[in-house]
Amino acid sequence: MQESVIYQDIIQEGIQQGIQEGIQQGIQEGIQQGIQEGIQQGIQEGIQKEQQLVMRLLKHQVGDLPEDYRAQVEALPLPQLETLGEALLDFEQFDDLVNWLADHTENQEEPEAGTD
Repeated sequence: MQESVIYQDIIQEGIQQGIQEGIQQGIQEGIQQGIQEGIQQGIQEGIQKEQQLVMRLLKHQVGDLPEDYRAQVEALPLPQLETLGEALLDFEQFDDLVNWLADHTENQEEPEAGTD
């Protein structure tokens, strides 16, 4: 039976169908991976743009930042960076930034007293 032409045709058809399904699955997985990588890259670029904007605004409001404060601002998570972006519009001097960072980074690292 394995030598029959019909049997051989069925086997070849099955192989071809398996190859096509494998190709389709590979394409779909590749597209999904590409989409995920694109989303992650877009998020990172957006965060970098936000950091750049906040740094430019800070420079305009309070002048050049010492490197340690620059690093502290760049290390802020996005929600805090956005909050700083709004708060800095009221800054008049460098000490305003120092106070803001002290208030907002301490609260993140240490739990508030009396919260159990």
